[in-house]
Amino acid sequence: MTVTDVPRVVLAAPTLRAVLAHAARALPDECCGLLIGSREFDTTATPPGPVLVGIRVEASVPARNLRRSPTRYLIDPADHFAAIRAARAQGRDVVGAYHSHPTDPPDPSATDHRDASGTQFLYLIVSPATGAVKAFRPSDGRLSALPVCVQPDPTRPGW
Repeated sequence: MTVTDVPRVVLAAPTLRAVLAHAARALPDECCGLLIGSREFDTTATPPGPVLVGIRVEASVPARNLRRSPTRYLIDPADHFAAIRAARAQGRDVVGAYHSHPTDPPDPSATDHRDASGTQFLYLIVSPATGAVKAFRPSDGRLSALPVCVQPDPTRPGW
């Protein structure tokens, strides 16, 4: 695999559908949750040390939004810890978080930029109005866009 400084996100189609359904149920407020999957590293990259080259998102876990707001979210810490335990039991990791922008495009807000942390943590934003999804990770104090590939669902023709 060729190493780039922009890892690719592979998102399972059923996971995207589940996140969008959660976003629709939460209207008019933002929804939020955790993303379960795995990270791929290149351990031969220069500079020395592992370089993140890909993030695979295989499942989502809805969380309670403690803000209950159309413009803000706060993942309930109890839900976050439960997702970590469940992911570990499956040999996976919590690789990121998701939230919705109920009436706006899935672009990071000033608050999203300010609150993001962890250079290997994925932030997924969805728009329930349009079905659009975008992925980001923190870099230099801002959220930087990552390419997203939605992995077709072999059980549903046409995906």
